[in-house]
Amino acid sequence: MQRILQLTLASVIILSAQAEEHTVTEKSFRTESTLNAVFLPEKFTSYTIKPNIWTDFTVSSLVSQGTQVKKGATLIGIDTKHIDKNIAEAEKSRISATLALAQAKHELAQLKIATPRNLEASARNEKQTAEDLKWYIEIGHPKEIEVTKRSIKSAELRLAYQQEELKQLLKMYGEDNKTEETEEIILKRTRNSVEQAEFALKAAKIEVKRSLAISIPRKLKAMQRASDMARIANAAAQEQLPRALKLKQLTVAKAERDDKKSIENLAQLKADRTMMNITAPADGVVYYGSMHQGSWNPAAAAKVLKIGGKLPSNTSLMTFIPADSPLQLSAFATDKQLTNLAAGAKGFAISNLNRYHTIPVSISSLATYPETDGTYHVALKPTLGKADKIVPGMKATIQIQGQKFDKALVVPANFLSRQPDGSYSVKLKLANGKTDNRAVTIGASNKDSAIITKGIEKGQVIVK
Repeated sequence: MQRILQLTLASVIILSAQAEEHTVTEKSFRTESTLNAVFLPEKFTSYTIKPNIWTDFTVSSLVSQGTQVKKGATLIGIDTKHIDKNIAEAEKSRISATLALAQAKHELAQLKIATPRNLEASARNEKQTAEDLKWYIEIGHPKEIEVTKRSIKSAELRLAYQQEELKQLLKMYGEDNKTEETEEIILKRTRNSVEQAEFALKAAKIEVKRSLAISIPRKLKAMQRASDMARIANAAAQEQLPRALKLKQLTVAKAERDDKKSIENLAQLKADRTMMNITAPADGVVYYGSMHQGSWNPAAAAKVLKIGGKLPSNTSLMTFIPADSPLQLSAFATDKQLTNLAAGAKGFAISNLNRYHTIPVSISSLATYPETDGTYHVALKPTLGKADKIVPGMKATIQIQGQKFDKALVVPANFLSRQPDGSYSVKLKLANGKTDNRAVTIGASNKDSAIITKGIEKGQVIVK
């Protein structure tokens, strides 16, 4: 029993020693990268609602995910009765708005003509009433008082004249103590004239008294008030008329802006109405969601694509894939995987549909800069046969062949030591059993092994 234990322990020691050293040999070596990818179409049309002003996009009909459709088929039906009503009302409003704007422009044109004329007339009226008042005070008023006073004198003179005439007639006709019928008529007429002159004098005295006390002072005050009112009216006109013109200009300018905005709103409303006609541009298949930046994202769209659902703006809702669109593979590589990736590099894909069937692929494009998650987009072109039943959205595993070496000095990665200066070395086992740190140059590598291009030779032994 003890001997068995001794033999077992010796075997473990030998195997452990062997695991701690490695004999350098030449063998074939290759690098490769494995990527997870998804099949996507090269050609597709994304449908996103980007309305101008309308917000109610209620789904009234809908094709299901994966439906094959014909050209012109309605993909998403949207309830249009509310927007149609708004468009009809907006078009009617445009008629009255156009007429109102035309009337406002006409009024403004008339005001532009009338304002300077009214300002001139107002200033002229102030000047004329002031001149009339000045003349009246200096000349007209004293003259009117004098004329009024003289009217009594005139009446007295007329009465005196008539009385003297009557006196002379009586004297002349009374000398023969005989009055003829003709003479009686003349005397009667003269007596009437005297009576009328007496009344005229009496009336003139009354009128003069009233004119001097009331009429003439009233006239003076009236002219003074008229001059004051003309001055006030002109001052108001000089301030208000230009302001009214400016306000009218601003009103018309605002009306023009509102009219322009109304036209734009109607055009935007009609554009939003056109946006509701979501139809297939050709024969093809419908996928929910977006196919963006190398991935298919149906989750957000699936939440709103239902009858009665409200379509959000600026969200990719649906993707239409033409029937003649070829497929491509889309993958994302980490920076560690970029070593073996380059445009034109070849490999194969294994789809989840049949893990025993390989599909030849080649890299058609490789992103120079990373995505926001730090990965790099890789587009690959698959060579599909007629028997391959691959459709967009299917996933696959990609293996890209990197460098291939028929003979190379390959050592396990765990035998390499990195030095403080960044170089690498191995511990070389010497003939006397001692070890020596030997600097090496590393070529191609993978996570398990590396090719040594300089520093050691075939047949040498390295230890950990």
